[in-house]
Amino acid sequence: MANKYSDTAIKMNFLVKPLLRSPLHWLLSSSVALIRFTGRKSGKQFETPVAFTKFDGEFLICLTETRDRQWWRNYRKPWPMALKYKTRWLEGEACWLEPGSEAYRANFERVFRRVSFTPRIYKIYDFDAEQGLTDAQLQILLNNGSGIVQFLLKNGSSG
Repeated sequence: MANKYSDTAIKMNFLVKPLLRSPLHWLLSSSVALIRFTGRKSGKQFETPVAFTKFDGEFLICLTETRDRQWWRNYRKPWPMALKYKTRWLEGEACWLEPGSEAYRANFERVFRRVSFTPRIYKIYDFDAEQGLTDAQLQILLNNGSGIVQFLLKNGSSG
């Protein structure tokens, strides 16, 4: 099932990457960052823009559809990542949160509570911040192939 938000964002990556590297980064950098990592199998360096929600020394990178995206597969187990937050590259480690797990559910709830329009991007139109995700809403996330990667700063880094 196509996600217009996700598809549009990916088509705009050719503009987003240079903008995030420029002095005009502030137009996007409160919610979009560049991530840089080395592929587990290929050993190649990759850099891609991602939407994030920041909580102290933790960044949650939510994906609307994982079926057509590949980079997150490197993070099925913890793996190094650099994240360009505003003007600074932050070093840390990221890990994929297993879909349907308590961590997956709890962290989607955190993001949805923090940024009120976000549930609609994931086709959840009746999210109640006090109640949290219902089982039916969790199923929507799972059916849409939604995913979440947790990036934690390396000790000593500050974001």
